[in-house]
Amino acid sequence: MMVRRELYLKRIEMYIGRPVVKLITGVRRSGKTTILRQIRDELAENETPKESMIYLNFDGLCYAYLTKQEELYDLLKSEAEKREGKLWFFLDELQNVKYWAKAVTAISSEYDCEFFVTSSTNKLLYDGFARDLGYRYVKIDVYPLIFSEYLEFVKDKEEYKDKTEEELFKSYLLNGAMPGVHALNETVGTRKSYLQDIYNSILLKDVVQCNKLRDISHIDRIMQFIMENVGSTFSPKAIKDYVKEQGVTISVDTVYSFLEALMGAYLIYRVPRYDIKNDKLLETQEKYYICDFGMKNAVMGKLPQNYEAELENVLYLELLSRGFKVYVGKQGRYQVDFMATKQEDRTYINCCNAIADNEAIRREFNPLIKIKDNYFKIVLSMDSTARVNKGGIINYPLLKFLCEA
Repeated sequence: MMVRRELYLKRIEMYIGRPVVKLITGVRRSGKTTILRQIRDELAENETPKESMIYLNFDGLCYAYLTKQEELYDLLKSEAEKREGKLWFFLDELQNVKYWAKAVTAISSEYDCEFFVTSSTNKLLYDGFARDLGYRYVKIDVYPLIFSEYLEFVKDKEEYKDKTEEELFKSYLLNGAMPGVHALNETVGTRKSYLQDIYNSILLKDVVQCNKLRDISHIDRIMQFIMENVGSTFSPKAIKDYVKEQGVTISVDTVYSFLEALMGAYLIYRVPRYDIKNDKLLETQEKYYICDFGMKNAVMGKLPQNYEAELENVLYLELLSRGFKVYVGKQGRYQVDFMATKQEDRTYINCCNAIADNEAIRREFNPLIKIKDNYFKIVLSMDSTARVNKGGIINYPLLKFLCEA
């Protein structure tokens, strides 16, 4: 059974029928191709002729030669001339075609058509692509499964039927959020191998080849440092020193280059710090999170060691999927896990395993109490019941929050 990714389909459906290019971006294997298939199915249900829907996959051997805008234009034109009426182009993994937007704009001016474009790297968003599209585009970021989607994926699987919500969440943390992993046979080894293969494919195709990196001997060391320090603030110099301890000397500039390449493949995310008191963005000591904690477990070869970091990672991706911009908050000497903003609104969030004693209350609630504005503040934890705590701030169950998506 193909589970619908309603969170993204609803956003895309808002723009169907409008003269904007729909750009769908996200880490490899996060479900972008499936979303394209689901859009085609919906169009077919609404009596769009199947021959009017043209799907082209640029990640396979068939179009491996195609890297220039002129070649893309010729291909699209040849497909368009075979058909009559309105056309629907679905261009999957288009990131390796230079100046693709110029070809898409040219075809749009000659034919009645709509475009849906996916990419596993930010290389698709080259300098000037928006101008080449005449600024007529919308970008939808796709992430691996959030917890509420995961529950939909596994609800009919025999191995999960008698599990509690807490047990399902532990399985979610262990196996991760990549949609394909939950279609495999129920063996840890099979899933681990699948996730390791995805990780290696991302590094090879979307990091090394996409950015034409040469000296890649230390990329695994950089990723190991990031995965071991998920949810911690650190600088590129800290990575440089870590690699040096292993007998390899690299520059801070090299670290920056690799971090940009890893973020460009949506393998990791950098979360900037924000000075709440002085209302300004800070440029150092960011946090990093990984796109999928199951992949991290498979690559590192061990179970999660820092449970609260895993919870933060889950919550961070949840907030992104809900359309928030996310920052790490700094309030004087205190740190707030997340400041989530949407338009003019913001929410301050601390996240932890449990509020078990007075020390936990001070640690989680004091930073929020110190913030003197009137925006919403909340502590999310694995506690099972909601209650108003210190300073009138709510301690709310994290699982309930995740299931309300």
